[in-house]
Amino acid sequence: MPDKLRVEELLETADKAAGALTGKGLAFDVYVRASSSTRVEVREQKLDAFEEAATWGVGVRVLRPDGRMGFAYSTGSADAAVEAAKKAAENAASSEPDEFNTIPDPPEGPYPDFAEYDETITAITERDKIERAMAIEKAALDFDPRVTKVRKSSASFSEGRWALVSSTGVRVASRGTYFSCGIMAVAEESGESQMGYDFDYRRRAGEIDFALVGRRAAEAAVQLLGAKKAASGMFPVMLDNIVASEFLGVLAGSFSAESLQKGKSMFADRLGKVVCSPLITILDDALLPGGAGSRAFDDEGMPSRTTPLMVEGRLEGFLHNAYTAKKAGCTSTGNGSRGGFRSLPGVGSTNLYIKNGDVSPKDLIASVKSGLLVKEVLGMHTANPISGDFSVGVSGLWIDGGKVSHPVREAAISGNVLTMFSEVDAVGDDLRMVGGIGAPSILLRPVSVSGS
Repeated sequence: MPDKLRVEELLETADKAAGALTGKGLAFDVYVRASSSTRVEVREQKLDAFEEAATWGVGVRVLRPDGRMGFAYSTGSADAAVEAAKKAAENAASSEPDEFNTIPDPPEGPYPDFAEYDETITAITERDKIERAMAIEKAALDFDPRVTKVRKSSASFSEGRWALVSSTGVRVASRGTYFSCGIMAVAEESGESQMGYDFDYRRRAGEIDFALVGRRAAEAAVQLLGAKKAASGMFPVMLDNIVASEFLGVLAGSFSAESLQKGKSMFADRLGKVVCSPLITILDDALLPGGAGSRAFDDEGMPSRTTPLMVEGRLEGFLHNAYTAKKAGCTSTGNGSRGGFRSLPGVGSTNLYIKNGDVSPKDLIASVKSGLLVKEVLGMHTANPISGDFSVGVSGLWIDGGKVSHPVREAAISGNVLTMFSEVDAVGDDLRMVGGIGAPSILLRPVSVSGS
């Protein structure tokens, strides 16, 4: 690994940029981030793509006493970081003042003792990475003779390191590792073709069962063979955990105080009110072990925490960075989030999820006399993140007499996400994170299902 990726090197770069601004009557923070990644893709047990990438850069924001904020970034070297600091100060002089602009003070207490870094990443060779991607594909093809091909089998191995130094006394650094894989398998029978997808994402390489991912994708494809058109009418609908996560994703932006203050949250004027079923509790947990967004501090140096957003259906709060917190007259929830060193901190969730219930997916299915288990949604990107309205195509499995009867296709459901989460009959115990958003399986009261 190049020296400039070491945490110590990042702190030294941040200190050097900070030195160019110290003593000038300015508040500032310097954010340095470095990352490296490898992505492997195989096809027919042969290497199809091997991509390596590395980034390094520094972002500097400067706040004048009159509330004017300036920002600049650079890549390349510590000297370039100094130039970015000077440019940020120049940009501040010509910006519009904002009384809520702020560079936050460091926390009064210690940061959480938390790090998700896998030291073994340096020992994973190129051959190891290729073999792990091949293991996914092989497991899928070996699962069932009806699995005829794999469209994509890939694995990614990456790490990031970041440091933050501010005029208010923040001086922190950390690092993290990230491992993921995914596969799309194709099953064919009697002229019919179905696809199944699966994935996994972990902070430690040893926690991924690559072969299991392949088998799950193959099973998903085979399970859909022989699909029939869905019946139309009002039926109980069970969302599997991945689909439930997708619906939660529609709500995600509305938990941001930034969206709220811009009039783009569906939760405007609803704080403290019941907005969903009492079976629904939603948390943003930056300290979730193994979570994609887990970290000790946010991108402004604020300590990470677990933030209850909805407790038993009641809206309890919003996610804040330093700016939105100052504007709202509260404290940051540790959700300052940068898209990278090239951007100012916005507000972002970390690990946003619906808390587990106490019913197994098997028991959820057993409780349904006649209904639909949704395994895939088409068109979720068309859902309105401000109103919550949606109309999507779905496919999955029909439940009859508490047992899976047959696969179904060409169905559609529509409505409003908040209304949907208000009509919850039971919540499963199978929470699964899809990146930074997760949910268990959820059983809904009768929903209008449109067959075609």
